[in-house]
Amino acid sequence: MPNVVSSRAAVPAAGLAAVLLAACGAATPPPAPPPPATTASTPPVGTAETPPPAPAAPQSREDAHRLVVLAASCWFGGLWADALGEQDAVKAPAIEVRCHDLERHVWGADDKTHYEQLRGFEQNAVADVVAKVDSTAKSDAVDGPRREALVSLTAALAEALKETTAARRAGDRVKRDLTREPDKLSADEVDAVRPLREDAKLEALLALPAGDLSKEANALGILSVLDRVELARGLPRHLKLYAVADSFHALFGVSPPDVPQDGSKKLVPGTWLRFLVDTARAAGHPVPDKARTPREKDALAWAGMLEGLSDKLKADGDGIAATTDLSRVVITVLHRLEAEYSAQLAAETTERTKPGAAAKKRP
Repeated sequence: MPNVVSSRAAVPAAGLAAVLLAACGAATPPPAPPPPATTASTPPVGTAETPPPAPAAPQSREDAHRLVVLAASCWFGGLWADALGEQDAVKAPAIEVRCHDLERHVWGADDKTHYEQLRGFEQNAVADVVAKVDSTAKSDAVDGPRREALVSLTAALAEALKETTAARRAGDRVKRDLTREPDKLSADEVDAVRPLREDAKLEALLALPAGDLSKEANALGILSVLDRVELARGLPRHLKLYAVADSFHALFGVSPPDVPQDGSKKLVPGTWLRFLVDTARAAGHPVPDKARTPREKDALAWAGMLEGLSDKLKADGDGIAATTDLSRVVITVLHRLEAEYSAQLAAETTERTKPGAAAKKRP
């Protein structure tokens, strides 16, 4: 930087000339020269060039996505708890903990009213959850571009699980009547038909176009179908059809049989078994020809249907984030479905090799 060095050397010389002139009686010394000019390529002497700060990159914590999974863990309730191995006295408190955690994320504190609204899928509470997912996603590098998909998934999940929860409550009333209040059975059977058959919101979740979250949406829909399957266990046979027939049609394409709209009316004998056998075949696990009795066919068709659900769930595995509890729940459910299928096949083989053995009752 020769120009800078020469300018710095000139400053003392000018000062010396001023002193000499003053000694000779000069009235006013000449002004000091201006500081050396700088250019864009030459920073001022004694200063360091400071580049402008780079804009901060948006953080990518995927908190909005985790919030959706937390909402699912609260809204699924018992099914989620069962998948995590929470049983007996631990189960209900664990469900409450997840719902209270969701409360704090959405509203900032625990509140009994908000808790009850969350568990009841009340419109205002669901809207607040959806809004929180939306606002949380906006500043996230990963969740931001898929914000609309996250919002759609949250809303669709709430609607589907609200529908399934209503079906479960109707079915539970019927089961209670079977053991404790048989005089109420007919009325509750009639009342149960509508909530058991409603599944339009569930079908919408199964088919939700959600970009890279589509497989998660489908998996959550399949878990909801499994919730209905568990509900069907223990229901009278004519009500089993109402609980699962439309869902099986959505998943496997099997046509539901014609059934009475009056839930107190019994089905034509064999209707449930034929439908279950058709479902197992459509699911890719047909009842073996060696199954001869209705009991054998029923047990193996049920197992084949479960294995078909396992296949559907497995196909979604590569689209589920491994870092979330949803992945853990799906893996656990898959293992249990496959174990039940294998156990049923083994049990039927054993039964056939032991003539006269007591028939094993399917749960």
